[in-house]
Amino acid sequence: MLKIMIVDDEAIFRERLLSTIEWEYLGFTVCAEARNGGEALEKASAARPDIILADINMPVMDGLTMAEKLAESGSDISVVLITGHSEFEYARKALKTGVVDYILKPLEKEELLKTLLNIKSRKQEALRQKKAVESSRQILKERFLSTLISRGFHYTHEEVLSNLKSFGIDACADSFAVSVIEIDNLYEKWDKIEDIRLWKFTVGNILGEVVENTGMHLIFDDSEGRIVSIVGTAGEKDEYKKTAQCYGKLCHLIERYFAFTVTVGMGGIYKDFSKIRTSYLEAMTALQGKFIEGGDRVIEYKGADPANRGAGFYSGEINENIMVNLRLNNREGLKEQLNAVFDYIAESKLSIDYTRTICAGLVALCLSYITEMGRSIEDIFGKSFSPFSEVNRIKSLDLLHAWIDNLFRKTAEYIISDKSSRSKRIAEDAAEYIMNNYMDKRLSVEKVAHNVFVACSHLRYVFKKETGSTVGDYIARVRMQKAKELLSGGNRKLSDISEMIGFTDSGYFSKCFKKYYGISPSDFENAAR
Repeated sequence: MLKIMIVDDEAIFRERLLSTIEWEYLGFTVCAEARNGGEALEKASAARPDIILADINMPVMDGLTMAEKLAESGSDISVVLITGHSEFEYARKALKTGVVDYILKPLEKEELLKTLLNIKSRKQEALRQKKAVESSRQILKERFLSTLISRGFHYTHEEVLSNLKSFGIDACADSFAVSVIEIDNLYEKWDKIEDIRLWKFTVGNILGEVVENTGMHLIFDDSEGRIVSIVGTAGEKDEYKKTAQCYGKLCHLIERYFAFTVTVGMGGIYKDFSKIRTSYLEAMTALQGKFIEGGDRVIEYKGADPANRGAGFYSGEINENIMVNLRLNNREGLKEQLNAVFDYIAESKLSIDYTRTICAGLVALCLSYITEMGRSIEDIFGKSFSPFSEVNRIKSLDLLHAWIDNLFRKTAEYIISDKSSRSKRIAEDAAEYIMNNYMDKRLSVEKVAHNVFVACSHLRYVFKKETGSTVGDYIARVRMQKAKELLSGGNRKLSDISEMIGFTDSGYFSKCFKKYYGISPSDFENAAR
């Protein structure tokens, strides 16, 4: 609900406003009252109203002065002034000082409601746009951070700094090191996606608290859902060891307070951001050491070449290729990459625990793609879907391979079919909106796209693909068909019909009608009689 403050020096007027309007029914609530502008400013900081209804003429501080002071403070409160005829010009000029509207006395209930509902619509739209921008910015930030550790990394050191700065990240550090944090036996402990996300979020939060670093610290997920930590350093070994101790503290806190364990793999220190992927692969190689050495929770990279260590190479390359083929819907390429995973498992003679860990990572990759595409995991696999339990239940490598293949195949097929059905729904929604709003003189492709929540270019493509007609042609067709119906009914002026189907000029309507049907409206009307 939007919060409203009523400001007037007359108590009877405030009472009238409170009692004559069904505030909550209309989506408003009165959060405060004030007797003058000064009192309103004092109460506004605590009450935090969205809209202030204020009389323009009050003692101590009038409504206009109050509005000016709110504007000067950078407030986004919408001020509506209530004014008499003698102050009309005064109130109209106030629109330049942050006042969004004014209403004349005596106050008409309908006029007030119209004004408030218009403000509500504008505020809701502004909020929607703000959230869309913030969401888009966050997605771009996460994608860029993922690119830093991906095979597709192609930025110079300066370009990385510039991009980080655009996201509000100050990368002030002489050097950096990448570490990867993995929740041990994650998919054995929790089977629900929501639980997994919750615990990863918890680990990420604690990680941000325990790593003592005055410079850069970036935390995000890699393609397999592991937590990546990039810490800016001064390039000194002592500082690197201090960071390792912080990771050790993280491991201790997680085990002590949440009864599960995490392992941290630490990559080497580098000065140039072009080496960020190298440090990541080193961290991944170090992380795989827990399957070989066991025991240590924080494992530093000891100089092995990632290309010569299967686990590090696998995590860095094959899963990226799997995601690329999923996005491109390349079924053959996807199958080849999955085959490569299981060939690697067989040739390396990996333990069953490590094999299940890799398969759980593949499941996480597939589910991550479904989420990325804005689809529901439940819609594809059903409510009883328990993928990680299934991975732990299957005993044979061949059966695991077949199950993973089927998981990815079903996902790819659903996304393609759903894209088709979504395109159809968009076209149907657009057609319905046109049928209901053809009389709108400002009806356009842009307006239709806005109301079916897609970009103009996407609507044009989808509508043409699904209907064989452009959006503009469809609008014209609906209008001409409606004009034909109205002309057949008789006894209507051409100017009225023109107005009823969204034309501002009856001469232009006649021209369009003749072009469409090969006959003028008047001739058609005479023939229909």
